[in-house]
Amino acid sequence: MAFSKSQRHDVRLLALIRAGSYLGDTIALIALFLRLAPLGHAWAIAALAIAGSLPLVALAPLAGRTIDHQPAKRLLVLMGLFEAVVCVGIGLWHGLVVTLVLMLALSSLVAFSMPGYTALIPAAAGEENIERSQGLVQSAQGVAAVAGPALGGLLVGWSGQSWPLYIDAVSFALGALATTLLHHDRRPSARNEIDAVESSRLLAGALFVWRDDVLRPIIVAVMVFMLSLGMVNVAEVFFATSTLHASALEYGLIGTSFGGGTVLGSLGAARWRLGQVRLVKYVLVSIVVVGLLIGAGGLVTHIQMMYPLLFLAGVLVGAVNVMYNTLFIKRTPEAIRGRVFAASGAMFTASEVAATALGGVVLTLLAPRTVMQIAGGLSALSILVIGPFALRASRTARQSERGEPVTP
Repeated sequence: MAFSKSQRHDVRLLALIRAGSYLGDTIALIALFLRLAPLGHAWAIAALAIAGSLPLVALAPLAGRTIDHQPAKRLLVLMGLFEAVVCVGIGLWHGLVVTLVLMLALSSLVAFSMPGYTALIPAAAGEENIERSQGLVQSAQGVAAVAGPALGGLLVGWSGQSWPLYIDAVSFALGALATTLLHHDRRPSARNEIDAVESSRLLAGALFVWRDDVLRPIIVAVMVFMLSLGMVNVAEVFFATSTLHASALEYGLIGTSFGGGTVLGSLGAARWRLGQVRLVKYVLVSIVVVGLLIGAGGLVTHIQMMYPLLFLAGVLVGAVNVMYNTLFIKRTPEAIRGRVFAASGAMFTASEVAATALGGVVLTLLAPRTVMQIAGGLSALSILVIGPFALRASRTARQSERGEPVTP
């Protein structure tokens, strides 16, 4: 179904808001890493990563409940303004302790705003336009992911380490302003409707995902997938520079190839209109192929051979992002979407943190090439184990929804 005029306006605006925030965050993160790197303490970099991730996990139940009980626009505008103030503070004060404390505060605010915008998108676009809206927003974020690291490095070299933080603050403030211009809002559902969906209000999101026969195997599969991608991210820099002897530019092109692929994959998936069984099937197949591409990447002998493999992997990852979000939206009651997206985001963040730690440990024992092959194989193998359960559950759910006899 085509967007109405107001829906088209809101989806485009939301895509710009998320892309601008993503770009600003990437630029700021590059500046912060470059600020702490000269200190010579690896633990400082690790602490920064933990400060940026821990609140997304710890605050997920509270954030999800708040999102589902407050008007979305008002909450997101307040979060954006507070985020801008904190970013200015990080730009002004350069001490290690104050940087970590303010980073912890910023990520605590993001724990509310990130799932808040995710839940707002289907409310603004309409349930019938889920795929298209998700594809447009994901592709806009993909463009930001491609441009962010290079732009961050250029800005630090040109203006120092504070201005990128001020730019991030501006992106949050502009996002808050743009949010007030949205025509549609996501209003809290009646209390009795929410309680009827799930009596445990704080943990409703995690419990709903775990009890849903379709979402449970899918989220386990995607978490294993993200665990393998996280190991690849750790091993990739050593594989490219030490094993393949790539230059800094050649290494940077790896990220560009992958990011460009995600944009194309997101745009392509936005045009699909798939039922839940096909969504599950395509997500599973895509993860298997990405795993095989990563494993093949561990076999290459020249850096140029990595680019087409990672571009194709990026296309599939971009499509998976759209299909995964679409599947979760379709299977989740609107009343608890904030909690479901907060819970799933927390699970994925925990997977990324675990992957970073695991990748560091494995790299002390194995060569980068071997880590790439293991990570790719782990991703593909996990689907062979988990995939049949997800497919069986999705077919059963389809038969039940259609009133057909459920076949074993």
